[in-house]
Amino acid sequence: MIQNSIDAGSLEIEICVEHDVAESVMTIEIIDNGEGMDREIIDTRLTRLFSSAKDGDYTKIGRFGIGFVSVFAIDPDVVCVDTARAGQHWRILFRRDRSFERILLDAPGEGTTVRIYCKADEPAYEAARIRALATLRYWCRYAHVEIRFNGESMSERLGVDSICSARLEEEGSEVVVGLWPEAEAPRGYYHGGLTLHEEVGGEGSIPYLTFKIDSRFLEHTLTRDNVIRDENYAKAMALVERAASGPLLVALFAQLGQIAAGVRAQRDEDQQTALCEAAIRHLNCGAQLPGECRTLPVFPTLGGAPISISELETLQGELHCDRIRSPVTDRLASRGRPVLDAAIGDGIYRLAEAITGVRASSANTALCLAAAAPNAAEDQRWHDFANAVRGLLLADGVKLGGIAIGDLDYPGSPVALRVAISQRKLGELTPVLEASRLGRSLFSSARFVVLNAGHALLKSLLIGGVVAAEPELAAYLVTKLLYLREELSPERDGHLARRAMEGRCRRLTS
Repeated sequence: MIQNSIDAGSLEIEICVEHDVAESVMTIEIIDNGEGMDREIIDTRLTRLFSSAKDGDYTKIGRFGIGFVSVFAIDPDVVCVDTARAGQHWRILFRRDRSFERILLDAPGEGTTVRIYCKADEPAYEAARIRALATLRYWCRYAHVEIRFNGESMSERLGVDSICSARLEEEGSEVVVGLWPEAEAPRGYYHGGLTLHEEVGGEGSIPYLTFKIDSRFLEHTLTRDNVIRDENYAKAMALVERAASGPLLVALFAQLGQIAAGVRAQRDEDQQTALCEAAIRHLNCGAQLPGECRTLPVFPTLGGAPISISELETLQGELHCDRIRSPVTDRLASRGRPVLDAAIGDGIYRLAEAITGVRASSANTALCLAAAAPNAAEDQRWHDFANAVRGLLLADGVKLGGIAIGDLDYPGSPVALRVAISQRKLGELTPVLEASRLGRSLFSSARFVVLNAGHALLKSLLIGGVVAAEPELAAYLVTKLLYLREELSPERDGHLARRAMEGRCRRLTS
């Protein structure tokens, strides 16, 4: 009945379901302001099953000529139709046996009003009211006209339940596509906003994509359990695919950009992860990124502005990520190597990997450096102690560029518990895997050793006065601990001890 009213050009449709408790009579009233019917239409169409003039007219929803006849499916006692057209105003009364009579009315009218009367007690009325409301919400919620049920609007805009969606409109068609966490996704087909068919998955479905399409070219089957899959259906699906590969991906990356540029919050992180996973799924299914996506700043960085896919691809040779801002990440950023604000394995990390094909390393796990220790350069105790360490290492054949006192305990430091690290150049960013390297071979390069002023052993030796009073003993203990990261043989240990004692004797006798 709603479908017929829309096809008749009605812009508003009012449905009322009321109950006369005293008479135990339920009334269902459908009022529209469409073009109505004249005598010819009443005689040739209204009262004849499968008679329709809409076949081939894509501006109409109905096709099969069963709209009005369906009122008899609820076994009414009386059906009254008031309709007006071209100056004629008719009332048609249908009895229970479907016989009818026409009455020409004098009063002018507009549109069509259908009243259905049924015997019903209170429970039957309430059940019918609930069913009617559910029916309208399922079949008519996206209708292009205003539909009210007992004064309540049923109208909604076409949309999908998704963390990210996009809309594409063409003449006579509108599609909304969205991301879905499972391969088999809900999809719906509509004409004039009226439901034709809804399903999960289905023939030719695009994985992980939910969509609803409203198109004048879509038609339902007679049994309303599917849509007709013809060349017009193929055109509709092509529109869905365009929306998924264009506007949806642009909306997805725009949303990631908004999250990357905003204040981090748990709900944003959850949404960011879900969006990244959806983007990865689409890329794995062969989706091509629109050019607009490549310039959107979607990847958050530590201590800097988000970067785009194009900027990300320039970092392929050295891609880093981390969740802790540190002197290491700041140093990388200052050299034009921004660090992704991401942890290994999380959504942003995996999206970057999917796009570039490069696995990012954790900046604070892979690299280290040494900050300057406060006042170390002016402290004579450190100076004598550092010289003692230098002497022990040189005596052991280590190729040494120099000794420095530094601080290894910075935020995110992977070497905070080490007594020292070695560096190719003093102050450089050093791969953690090389931070224990001490060259002794002919072709080894000289390395700088940076002693950790914040290490528990060094602090205790300093506070206890050992560094000042017995710098050689302090140097032996620290060097032995440094060698424990390698294989410290008894012979090497003895050699270090002898060298330390020899140095002590020279100092005391000089």
